[in-house]
Amino acid sequence: MATAVLLKSIGCRTNQEEMAALGSQLAERGHCVVETIEDADIVIVNTCMVTSATEAKTRRFISALSRARPNVRICVTGCLAQHSPLDIKRRLPVTWVVGNGEKRDIPAILDDETGGVFHSDIGGRGPLRLSTANMSAADRELGRTRYFLKIQEGCNCRCAYCIVPLVRGPSTSAAFGDVGAAVRRAIDAGYKEIVLAGTHIGQYSDKERGSFADLVAALADFAGDFRLRLSSLDPRELSDSLLETIGTHPRMCRHLHLSVQSLSPEVLSAMNRPVRDFDGFVSRIASFRRRFPLVGLGGDFIVGFPRETERQFLATKQAITDVGFSYGHVFRYSMRPGTAAASWDGQIDEKEKNARSASLRDTLDASHRAFIDAAAGAVHTLLVESTDPVLGLASNYLRMEAPAARAPKNSWLRVSIAGLNPDNGRCIAVPVKA
Repeated sequence: MATAVLLKSIGCRTNQEEMAALGSQLAERGHCVVETIEDADIVIVNTCMVTSATEAKTRRFISALSRARPNVRICVTGCLAQHSPLDIKRRLPVTWVVGNGEKRDIPAILDDETGGVFHSDIGGRGPLRLSTANMSAADRELGRTRYFLKIQEGCNCRCAYCIVPLVRGPSTSAAFGDVGAAVRRAIDAGYKEIVLAGTHIGQYSDKERGSFADLVAALADFAGDFRLRLSSLDPRELSDSLLETIGTHPRMCRHLHLSVQSLSPEVLSAMNRPVRDFDGFVSRIASFRRRFPLVGLGGDFIVGFPRETERQFLATKQAITDVGFSYGHVFRYSMRPGTAAASWDGQIDEKEKNARSASLRDTLDASHRAFIDAAAGAVHTLLVESTDPVLGLASNYLRMEAPAARAPKNSWLRVSIAGLNPDNGRCIAVPVKA
């Protein structure tokens, strides 16, 4: 029976991509994807539990959702559902609990109105199956200009702070040919930007066709009016060929986001993210930045990891400035039960974590402003995501607004930077004649 479904995603970009794909699947089965809880019969919540704080926030959100609409039926999926399915079903007012392994089956699961727990071990999964949803119909009706394609799931690393491998399983990849076919469909459907996403996309592998770098190079050579963007990468997996493709290929977004976490070799080793030649590792990123100064270079950073000294923290700050990151996301370390670091001594108190977080954000803000100043003299290609006023995303990941421009959604607009809007942090752009 067709129902009105609201999709809510908490956490990472992969969760958001999964919800976009699920929305297309639901629409194909005759369901109506709605934007507000007032219009919904069912709410599907794709959960996150990367930190204890995130898990608590997720549980509070689900409880508040039920209080706001007591008659709405709730389906909980994602990492929290994978980790604690029975606890969620027992403690929270939900109808369905669906683990990560069964997430693709949600449209069929919703037909079972009695609800229940749908969960399995994700340790021995086969290749990742891509969504076959009709990109040209449901997605475009929702007004999307960027298509997020999950090409990989899970992670083979065992970072000391991270629970993701336990709830996402080991790395598994979609077949090279399936990825190519999905990208081709997205291009033909009119999407201007294709974003390759996953839990740890640098671990993508097809035994017969090649590595992640091989995949990116092949996709960038596709014909069509589009550009290709990569989601977060482990900097240890950057090959020379991949960096060259990002910096020079005309269809690649000039953007590189790295899950750095720390730029102290001692902290990285403690995190179980060791770098054999740390100085060479940093020099490689800095060399890329010098060669391609207008490429957006972002990073994720954790502060207050157990036993992190002031000297080690300051080393990260200095390296951010030396390399010239254009932006960054700062996370205070949070103990996650089930991970190695949660039981260590030398935990940093919250006051110190807050101070380091604020200090690192100040460093990144200064680096961001310097990048905008450097980019002000260049011409940027904006993908228009909304009109009146024109808002969009540049190839190098700068958010821009062009109040004097007139351009249709999902079109390209050549602009230059005229200033910065202090209220929202977006660059103010003006059109440039071709």
